Amino acid sequence: MISIILVAILFSYSALFLINSDETIVKIDSDNDGVYDDEDDFPDDPAASIDTDKDGYPDEWNPGKNQDGNITDLTLDAFPDDPAASIDTDGDGYPDKWNDGKNQSYSTSIPPLEIDEFPNDPKAHKDTDEDGVADFYDINDEVDLSIGIKILDFKVTSRVDILRWAQIYFDIIIDDNVTHRVSNNEKPWWVLLNQKKTVDTTPFYYDIPDKTDKKTTKIEIIMYDYDFFIEDHIVDISDIANKNTLVLIFDNEANQITFSGESEGSEGVLWYDISHSEKTIPDIDTYEKTYSWTFNNKNWKIYTEIPVKTYENYLNANVNRMPQNDRFAPDKKMAAFVTTNEEVVQDIADELYTLAKENNYDQVTTANFILRFVQENIDYSLDNETENCEEYWRFPVETLVEQKGDCEDTSVLYAAFMDYLGYDVALLYYKWEENSERVGHLAVGINLSGDHGEFVEDENGKKYYYCETTSEATIFKLGVIPDYPPQIKDDPAKIIPI
Repeated sequence: MISIILVAILFSYSALFLINSDETIVKIDSDNDGVYDDEDDFPDDPAASIDTDKDGYPDEWNPGKNQDGNITDLTLDAFPDDPAASIDTDGDGYPDKWNDGKNQSYSTSIPPLEIDEFPNDPKAHKDTDEDGVADFYDINDEVDLSIGIKILDFKVTSRVDILRWAQIYFDIIIDDNVTHRVSNNEKPWWVLLNQKKTVDTTPFYYDIPDKTDKKTTKIEIIMYDYDFFIEDHIVDISDIANKNTLVLIFDNEANQITFSGESEGSEGVLWYDISHSEKTIPDIDTYEKTYSWTFNNKNWKIYTEIPVKTYENYLNANVNRMPQNDRFAPDKKMAAFVTTNEEVVQDIADELYTLAKENNYDQVTTANFILRFVQENIDYSLDNETENCEEYWRFPVETLVEQKGDCEDTSVLYAAFMDYLGYDVALLYYKWEENSERVGHLAVGINLSGDHGEFVEDENGKKYYYCETTSEATIFKLGVIPDYPPQIKDDPAKIIPI
């Protein structure tokens, strides 16, 4: 049977006729772009032909074409595999808007796309605390920073005038610039010596500029004795030598301030209170987390969702956050932070194990693979920097959400993963004296057959290969004990099986 191919130009478009004894098939190329209409997602526009996600925006221009050459007002799809969105003006990977009739639930990306709240700024896309300043520029993107300062009581304890009473008012000065007067309806309070005076005033609220690049805000409270004839006297309320005013420093980055609520100097006492904005609780059901790391010269990435309620339950748990100092059962209290039965921990561990299995990793390589996940996804942060306290043990879910912590946080996280996956795991607790202070370190030990490097032994001779879960500069594999601090080259104070 012989087929004859004829090419004809009909009505300014191309047509291909396939003719044989049985049937005639006509294939048309209306826009003459070399792609037949039944295969062309834009059959009437020669500038483009492919639309993978079928959202009406082309993946790319046809060879030799661009936006100037299209006749149907096409725009390239910034998200060619996701039908939920197409336009990304600033090219930062976040869409300007959803396509017509779409929203985030239609997004096929993992994690789902998020709308760009700043579509013309490639450095910014989100404003977590809704203060109008993008997280990228915001000194603290979780809180719309503000401070409340309230004078509660005061007392004059020494003569500040020839009389046995004083006439008191206060100035609150922010960053040596903004001044707020606290007085008795624009008059001073009359008070006798050593008489505690309670004042009923509203707090002074100072809204820290959202675009500030200053890491701290200075608060100064000055107590004055009014004098009609001479300059008003500053009443000494400071317990610091050569100072007579109360000075406090608010940490803009951490949204924290340390204060006692009472300040006593040589001439008076002030009782006061400081309040500040609380951390914004996201109006969402889950945290969408992306974790990435490198291992065996490959880049890895996984996505997961962690219920906000689960995180808050751990965050608000009524537990001793310094379990190593528990008077009755410190070992049990430390081990309790290894929440092997937590579904979030199990889901991530399962995904990591699946990746390891797909790459034919053996037992030791899998342990190193997951160890690297912990080391590279959790930023090393001291508790006195993140929680404003000496010690604060986090549960694994807290660490996974916040992605920060120190040795105990990364160790209990890694121990939870490995215990769930069936490894024989223990916490290795070290402690020693340094500059008259007790210092400690936590690591993980895994019992494995064979020789895999450096290990510690329990009282029965059972070997646990050392796993350093923190990583500030150096990545450590299973079986390597770091040289610093040198005390961890000695036996741990406790080996706590999980």
